[in-house]
Amino acid sequence: MVVLYLIPDHWGDWQVKKVLMLLMAIAGIVLIILISKKREKENDVQVMGVDSVSHMNPGQYLSKAGPVCAGSDGRYHVTFSLKDDTQMILSLSGKQAGTLAAGMRGTLVHNGSVFLSFIPEESLAKNS
Repeated sequence: MVVLYLIPDHWGDWQVKKVLMLLMAIAGIVLIILISKKREKENDVQVMGVDSVSHMNPGQYLSKAGPVCAGSDGRYHVTFSLKDDTQMILSLSGKQAGTLAAGMRGTLVHNGSVFLSFIPEESLAKNS
């Protein structure tokens, strides 16, 4: 698109150049939308482990009782075992990881290495 913009204008070429730039921008937007909607659903997944990867940082503080209180919700690496015996490790926030425990089974929804949701088997049985 930058190349089209830098091409010098001639008496009638500017209209063609603008149309081509508009078409390329629309194609780029459509591609971004298609990539963002790509979701993979893995059935019969087991949570193997939930490990904290947060370290003490300036965003954390000590409460009056003494324990550390996070300034943010922290990060966790959650290991999922897929049906084909491969493992996938995803980085989750403390809020997302708080609902997961080792040994849980269910359906994992993700977009590549981005965690979207985990539906435990109990929830799946209720929805059926």
